[in-house]
Amino acid sequence: MTFPRCPYCKEHFTRSRYRPDQKVCGARDCQRRRKADYHRRKIQNDSIYRVQCRESQQHWREQHPEYMRLYRQTRIPALPKTRPERPKNLVRLLQHAKNSVAIDLKAYSVSVFLVGPGEQVKNILANAKLILITGLSNDQESPTSL
Repeated sequence: MTFPRCPYCKEHFTRSRYRPDQKVCGARDCQRRRKADYHRRKIQNDSIYRVQCRESQQHWREQHPEYMRLYRQTRIPALPKTRPERPKNLVRLLQHAKNSVAIDLKAYSVSVFLVGPGEQVKNILANAKLILITGLSNDQESPTSL
């Protein structure tokens, strides 16, 4: 006796005696995919079913107008109300470094410093603990573009 193979997980399975024409195994993921495929085909081919689904969704949204607002409140973390304090020693170091190009990007909600050579310089920020480099200039090869 040969066992049918599930089209989703590719495993052999025993058909239910109540469903001798069963094509998909009883695994939860395979059954979920079978139902989703059926729903997708039915919406594509049956205009009455498509309208019914749309109306059902619209009716549910009308019955639960606050759902999305409450969902976002519980799922999306709240953004901080104030800007975090910048490390003063880093700001001071970047402001007083000679022979360097350091730009404080105030348009962003976080402190971002672009540090790169404006000209040929030596020992740029040699004692700094953190230097952010955005990329290479156009005449050099860049492995990734930021």
